[in-house]
Amino acid sequence: MSDRRSDVVVIGAGIVGLSSAWYLRKAGLEVTLLSRDKVGEGTSAGNAGMIVPSHVVPLAAPGVISQGLRWLLNPRSPFHIKPRLDPELIRWLLTFRSFCTDRHVAYAAPILAELSLRSTGLFEDLQAEVGEFGWRGTGLLMVHRSAKYRDDDWKSADLAETLGLRIRRLDEAATRAVEPGIRSDVLGSVLYEDDGRVDPDAFLHVVGAGLQTAGVRVEEGVEVTGLSASAMSVRVTTRRETHVADSVVIAAGSWSSALGRMVGSRLPVQPAKGYSITIPGFEGMPTIPMILSEDKVTVTPMPGRVRFAGTLALGDFDGSIDPRRFSPIQAQALRYQPDISRDAVAVSRGWSGFRPASPDGLPLIGRLARSPRLVAATGHGMMGMTLGPVTGRLVADLVTGSEPIVNPAPFDPSRF
Repeated sequence: MSDRRSDVVVIGAGIVGLSSAWYLRKAGLEVTLLSRDKVGEGTSAGNAGMIVPSHVVPLAAPGVISQGLRWLLNPRSPFHIKPRLDPELIRWLLTFRSFCTDRHVAYAAPILAELSLRSTGLFEDLQAEVGEFGWRGTGLLMVHRSAKYRDDDWKSADLAETLGLRIRRLDEAATRAVEPGIRSDVLGSVLYEDDGRVDPDAFLHVVGAGLQTAGVRVEEGVEVTGLSASAMSVRVTTRRETHVADSVVIAAGSWSSALGRMVGSRLPVQPAKGYSITIPGFEGMPTIPMILSEDKVTVTPMPGRVRFAGTLALGDFDGSIDPRRFSPIQAQALRYQPDISRDAVAVSRGWSGFRPASPDGLPLIGRLARSPRLVAATGHGMMGMTLGPVTGRLVADLVTGSEPIVNPAPFDPSRF
């Protein structure tokens, strides 16, 4: 069988892969998209759907390690590290610990703010181009019920405000006035007015269909078994055929590390498992996305339904749902819709997926030093949905040699 040729092959059909393929095609390139799953069935599908420029503090921040150790023996904790004798995990954790400093937060916060705000600005344009996928600039409420978490939320708000984000600090009455559908206990909240939401399922299907209409070749159910690069091209081997391209984009989420190893490059991302449950919409349902600070549970209204999500568990690729860690999410779903049966929010109805977490909380976007024809686009952690469009645009800029939409230096995959 002859080789199949393209200008660019994109590996991965989550929000980052789809966005990369879209902007590469807009730039006039012939693009092939390879997906391990059917488009719309990967990790991005169960995303909370929040678009969060408010999240300027990276995952690697002071206190994360100590908090994780305190939670280690709590089976209901929202953060968990599954112990295992894996040299890559150990190396990742040691690197992560080195970035958990105030200095790193001061460095990373403005970078994340600029990246997120740029991406937010692209959602409206993208929706106008491909069709409705539920993007709305709703704002987001960070809700607290105790003075301790109020202080934490206000500290984060202070930082976001210095970076140009629009903030409102609300007491209980003001919170309930802004969101009458809130059913959580409330002392107050922070309203981040620049945040919003999308419908992740709609995004994946609408953009996926738009790619095919635009002439992108989309191949589903494809397992990449080999990658090799020369000075002139890259060969992507699958169980079906071999693709030859001028450039290849590695946008395979938590599986990107394995692809990097095929060409002798280290992409230090670890799978961070998260859970979600989606229930049908109901009268009086919330209209603004919320994060419940104490519970570390998100509540996102979407067209015709509400999604509850949470938990960050570093470990392996075990996709099973731990009922103990799922129970806080289940409890919030039952609180918001008490008329729903417990069977409707049982573990069997839950979803789990793996977010690709980098050691410093910044994504890996850029050419691989050892194989410059390969471009990484991974490591977004819990910010994949927010940063998808801007990542795709930056990838296209790097491949075509155009002026980058943002400075790519902080995201260089070889920085570790």
